[in-house]
Amino acid sequence: MPAFQQQSIVDFTTTESASATQQQLLAAHNGRGFCDEAVVTVLEAYLAEQVQNSTVDIDADLALLKLYLVYPSTADADHVAKVLVKGIMAMPSTFFTGATTMLPDSIREDVTYATTVPGFLESVRAFILDAIRRSHSAIATDVFKAKLNVSDKEVADIVAAENWTVAGDVIQISANEDNQMQAKKIQENIEFQDVLKVIHTLSR
Repeated sequence: MPAFQQQSIVDFTTTESASATQQQLLAAHNGRGFCDEAVVTVLEAYLAEQVQNSTVDIDADLALLKLYLVYPSTADADHVAKVLVKGIMAMPSTFFTGATTMLPDSIREDVTYATTVPGFLESVRAFILDAIRRSHSAIATDVFKAKLNVSDKEVADIVAAENWTVAGDVIQISANEDNQMQAKKIQENIEFQDVLKVIHTLSR
């Protein structure tokens, strides 16, 4: 079982057991598309559903932000912030980067919105933990604690969940295909004509 629970990426257009909200969105999508102002309320309801279910529907959330730009009077700062938080929780997807281009600085810089979405810290820590897993074969315990902002007990729990070991003040991370140095094989293709040119030069 992973140390932290990540969000599930979903798509309302391909899900097999669609919720009532997803069915509404699919009907709008297959009709005029997301052009009408009335779709905003459905997308907002779907965003609330994602928050409750720990899922992220990237296309639907970006569609909501686009509609906020088209119909500025409907823009809701709380919903925009939740989309941003969901974007961070979906890393390493580029969803967050794309979403920030549609937002004013006043919303981007308000850190309080992160606390409104359950599982935010877990998702961010899961992303950081995966980056450490891929880039390190060993890491100092203090550095590890600082990167994840966790306690000594939480460090011990993560080490146990990952089947890592601790030697002194260093965490030994299990070998994987990403965190091991590998020799690069360099192959050069030499044409027969090139060899003949060298022989001709040396025989002069």
